[in-house]
Amino acid sequence: MARVKSNVDNSRSPVVVPYAILLVLALLGGMATFLALGLGGNATAGGTGDAVPAIADATATSFSKTGPFGVGLVSLTLSENGAPVTVWYPANADAAHGVQTQINLSTLLPAAISALYPGLKNVPQDTYAYAGLEGAAGRFPLVVFSHGFSGFSTQSASLCAHLASWGFVVASPEHLDRDLTAVLKAALTGGLNEATLQSRDVTDLENTIALMGAQAEDPQSVLYRHLDMSRIGAVGHSAGGSAVEKLAVADSRVKVFVGLAGASFGSFGETASGPGAKVPNQPGMLMYGEKDGIVPATSMKNAYNAMKAPKRLIGIADAGHLVFADVCTVGPMHEGLISVAASAGLQIPAQLASLGSDGCTTGFAPIYSDQPLIKQAVTAELRWQMGFDPSQQALDGLEQAFGWQVLQNTTAPSVAGATPWKAGS
Repeated sequence: MARVKSNVDNSRSPVVVPYAILLVLALLGGMATFLALGLGGNATAGGTGDAVPAIADATATSFSKTGPFGVGLVSLTLSENGAPVTVWYPANADAAHGVQTQINLSTLLPAAISALYPGLKNVPQDTYAYAGLEGAAGRFPLVVFSHGFSGFSTQSASLCAHLASWGFVVASPEHLDRDLTAVLKAALTGGLNEATLQSRDVTDLENTIALMGAQAEDPQSVLYRHLDMSRIGAVGHSAGGSAVEKLAVADSRVKVFVGLAGASFGSFGETASGPGAKVPNQPGMLMYGEKDGIVPATSMKNAYNAMKAPKRLIGIADAGHLVFADVCTVGPMHEGLISVAASAGLQIPAQLASLGSDGCTTGFAPIYSDQPLIKQAVTAELRWQMGFDPSQQALDGLEQAFGWQVLQNTTAPSVAGATPWKAGS
């Protein structure tokens, strides 16, 4: 049985940075939200002892700010293939102080690249969490997160940490056959072909669920007796969006899925057999960026039309593919992964350069401006479908709350502008 470590796995080279002033502001902001919502404590929302906050009259901005919990961080390992699993979990807010943990993404680089480009020795990424914190009292639902093609387990750390602050345990496995390391190795050898690098990601997610269930029963784990395994959600970005949809088909324990610029790259039924050949029965939400050059909005609309109700489709104006990830803001100066590589002289294949910068450059809405909308929508969808909120009012009013940023927000049976998915597209 895997054991929880007291810090992030050393192989990921964590570094800690003082955040005293930011922490005080964050705690004050979180407490202000907590009091404004009238929570008064970690109210049980029913079920099997869940400690997700119960909120009366939630609005379309209630979940856009950090929730009432502190956020702990721990690294686990899948015994099946040795893949790291990064876990964000609810912790006591008054214990979240001192230092935040960062991940050094340079440890994901193939050795050949690290040797040739010493300027890539330090590529820090914020995790928005604290290692070694005691878990908050109570049991919390599990959310598995699946990263995109050439991504990594912490690629959407800000969203994962946000969900944990609202009472979800979020576990994100590294998909070793399509993560950043695997894709860069393929590029070095001239074998970069996304079709041949398709992942066993559904298996990774299933193994992650099993691992988390074991952690919930392990007295040595920080997650001991803190997981409600009767409520499981799945969120994924890009190729990870496709993965969580297939997971929902394969595993009826998944109560809700959220595909962020993913949706099987255009539609369900992308394979002749297996989970990819079917549409999930579970409720789901898809989100897309208007200017996404990787997974076009028409493909997302087509996938939405194939889904079964209840379902929701949200479009973000002027947003690109990476609006749902932190790739645009990693690095010593928060300049983004592609900019870091370019500064070090690393020649990035055109396909990867596009994938790693779509949404980061001028011509797109600023990444930070859309984060409150994304956090609100994903949090509200998980809460609604898991039974923590009595209505969808935290989702129905997004247009009024966020104005021009919300290009589309619908639960209609179908939408116009879809393009049928074709094999090989």
